[in-house]
Amino acid sequence: MTIKELIRLRLLNQKLSSPGFETPADVVSHFGAMQAQDYSMAKWAIALRMKHVTDHTIENAIQSGEIIRTHILRPTWHFVSRNDIRWMMQLSAPYVKKATQYVDRQVGLTETLFKKAWKIIEPQFKKEDSLTKEDIISILAKHRVKMENLLATQFIIRAEVEMLLCNGVRNKKGTSYALFEKIVPAAAQISKEEAIAKLAFTYFNSRGPATIKDFIWWSGLNSADAKSAVAALDKTLMRATVNDLDFFYFEPAAKPTNKLIAVLLPAFDEYMVGYFEGRDVVFLANNVDKSVIGNGIFNPIILMDNAVAGVWKKNKKSPFAEIQALNTNREVLQKKVIQQLEKFERFTEGRH
Repeated sequence: MTIKELIRLRLLNQKLSSPGFETPADVVSHFGAMQAQDYSMAKWAIALRMKHVTDHTIENAIQSGEIIRTHILRPTWHFVSRNDIRWMMQLSAPYVKKATQYVDRQVGLTETLFKKAWKIIEPQFKKEDSLTKEDIISILAKHRVKMENLLATQFIIRAEVEMLLCNGVRNKKGTSYALFEKIVPAAAQISKEEAIAKLAFTYFNSRGPATIKDFIWWSGLNSADAKSAVAALDKTLMRATVNDLDFFYFEPAAKPTNKLIAVLLPAFDEYMVGYFEGRDVVFLANNVDKSVIGNGIFNPIILMDNAVAGVWKKNKKSPFAEIQALNTNREVLQKKVIQQLEKFERFTEGRH
């Protein structure tokens, strides 16, 4: 497998060369979890994989609970399907708890404090549809339990991991939280071995070709669990060595297109953040300075002809995106991404 072939297959599996999903929940289910700390741009990441969609449609899917925004896998915001969150959270909770231990200790979140605060907060959540972090801080203060902002954040993350809370209705105050049981239907529990294999299948099906270290980074699993998951899929996973790295993938149902694509990727898009050592292959075509593009993660980037060619940022007026070329002529880049600019404008304005 050549680097070009690897990239074409990855673009196919990431649904960037063949955006065809009908619903936002279908996109999120395909990926298992999509990083979502930049809320508006995370919605654009979903839109990129769909035929026709507006911001309003995706917002409704989140507000209705079809898509949950929570801390899962790694201790950062992700979108996850309501149908997947139980088994995925049960699997990843021990790893997330371990990853948050240091900050918990720094801010003073102990097991005793968590249980005491939850005992106060739970009855209020049963009365209200949702509460903001500020509401939680205020309620606890009335019961003489003082929580500063960061301590409250860690408390909420812990409640999410324990499947007590998840995102509620987003309002003018911003993010709110609701009782997990009110939003997420009951589901049969699966074994850890089944969950690990299911997570690995989801990862390599949506992001392959990728390495085992890529999967470890994305999933938050330890090395032993990640390797056992890959071993469980050994009969169906394909393997290719590129640049002395072993990449795993499934034989695609459809042949990857030879057509070169142009895409406006948001910051933290799964095409970049979903990998660790396998991320570098997308830079090789034009040797872009990683610092200019925020290592391909922290800044929105432009793919042109399947390679990194520029960066972009949102505008408040048409076409709502300002582009900056790197190793190519700006006019050429503008022409290549014109369909993407038009799609982003329709998405932002709420037009199909």
